[in-house]
Amino acid sequence: MRRINSEFKTGNMSEEGKQISNRDYFGYVEMDDFACYVLADSLDDEPYVNSAKIVVESMIRDFTERPSMRKIILKKYLKHAHRELTRQRVGMHLKASVVVAATDYRKIRCCHAGNSRFYLIRSGRIIERTLDQSLTQTLLEEEMIPLDQAAEHEARNNLYSYLGERGEPKLQVSPKRKLADGDIFAILTRGVWERCTDQELLEFMKDAGEPGEILGAVEDQILKEQEEKNIDNYSLAVTFVNKVYQPPQKKWSAKKLVLTAMPIVLVAGGIGLTLYLRRRSIRTKEENLEQYMKSGETYLRYDNYQKAVEEYGEALVLSKSLKKQEESREADQYKKLAEQVILADEALAAGDYRKAQNLYLLAREMSVRAGNVGRTYIASQLQQTGDYIEVFDLLELGQQKEAYGDIDGAVEIYKEARDRSAALYYADGKAEALQKQAAAEAKIEKEVQKEEAREKEVQAELAAESEKQRQEEAARQELENLQKANDQQNAIELENKGNEMVGQGQYESAITFYQTAQAIYIRLELPELADGLNRKIEAARAGIEAAKQSEAAAEAQNQAGDTTDTGETQSTADGPGRDGIDRAVYGHGA
Repeated sequence: MRRINSEFKTGNMSEEGKQISNRDYFGYVEMDDFACYVLADSLDDEPYVNSAKIVVESMIRDFTERPSMRKIILKKYLKHAHRELTRQRVGMHLKASVVVAATDYRKIRCCHAGNSRFYLIRSGRIIERTLDQSLTQTLLEEEMIPLDQAAEHEARNNLYSYLGERGEPKLQVSPKRKLADGDIFAILTRGVWERCTDQELLEFMKDAGEPGEILGAVEDQILKEQEEKNIDNYSLAVTFVNKVYQPPQKKWSAKKLVLTAMPIVLVAGGIGLTLYLRRRSIRTKEENLEQYMKSGETYLRYDNYQKAVEEYGEALVLSKSLKKQEESREADQYKKLAEQVILADEALAAGDYRKAQNLYLLAREMSVRAGNVGRTYIASQLQQTGDYIEVFDLLELGQQKEAYGDIDGAVEIYKEARDRSAALYYADGKAEALQKQAAAEAKIEKEVQKEEAREKEVQAELAAESEKQRQEEAARQELENLQKANDQQNAIELENKGNEMVGQGQYESAITFYQTAQAIYIRLELPELADGLNRKIEAARAGIEAAKQSEAAAEAQNQAGDTTDTGETQSTADGPGRDGIDRAVYGHGA
């Protein structure tokens, strides 16, 4: 029951920053004899699955079922979480960085993969801190970048190990370290250490009496530049070790004294044998070291970088155990070079060509410092990567042209990408270019079909409009002909009415009818009929004149009747006048 005889106080925060959602996850369990604190950071963009949550829940579940601080057991639990990620892929490659702190309330051990961190602080100093498994950390160790640039360096998230990676992750497990009253340990994601330096973290812990005070100060530090900078998810868990468990003191018994003395006697008796075996072991290690170095060099020469990493890794372990600094430095240099090339090859195989190019460029720099080992292979891979990037850029350009509506231009670009891929024997690039080309050409064909359909619609509309106009014209013409026929009939009737008026001696009315009928004939463009009425109009006017003359003659005769024989004069005057008028009028009758 170590828990009730110790005092551990934990506080935590986990926020989304300026991101859409929080992809960090923290969990811990404090049992009677063991406690486990787990913090994970999702490295993928899968919106429906939280990789960090899967890792933390898997680790806590396994630890609760079998609590332990043994290195092999903790590694087993993390590998189980790794397999859960690989089994639960949902359209994307699930990945997570993780850090675990396990304690029995007397000692503590941490294990991690990626760039989530563990800190153990004692008396205002960091006495243990995990090292990120990133390209930035490698550059720091090789003194290629200064420490103050690490938190903002572009390669800080370029990890060479994490849960969910292809293959087995390279898990780092620390030795057990004794805890002391007043210790503070913390686990945090990159969202915290990017915005809060180690020195600032120590300053916040200096006078803090509660975990919450540290959490508040750290959050203020992170958010003070939120207007200018993009704030990632940030998570921090702080545990105050106010009291470490102390086992009860037991008295020494005689049996225990004998058991304690026996190993000392045995050790003293075996010192000579041990020294002999040690010297022989050293010779064997030196021989093995030489063999591993030679094998590693051979594998590098033939570009077998995976085997080179294994050989130089063994050489590095042996050289460190033999305290051979020169061999250790050389083995470490060649091992990191081979690992860098492997990372670049993996990026190239995954189709992340720009990342691969950056990795190969760094590998080339490392090759120069290592005496140009593998430089030919790296140069050929850089050339291939550059060629692939050109194809990729062509495909991007084609997509841009499609977006701007230049489909014909996009097809030409895709054809160029296809030909370039074929020349490079780049099957994936060729397949993608052919697919995009076919899709673009299908768009063109669809547009052509739409244009033809629109043209047919226009022609049909024009034909319909023409037919409508023809029908309207025919109707108008028919109506006009009918109107002309009616007008002509009216003119004939008016002309006959004029004839009737002439017969009745109403010459003035007859002229009116004739002129009205004549106007209609003229409007109907019937000049012969119009001209024919001129004779009738003249005859009517002559009738009017004759009537006037007859009246004048009658008047004169009446005046003469006072002096002469009235009957003889009247008989003479009426006879010839009437006959003349009748001939004038009826000589042009209808």
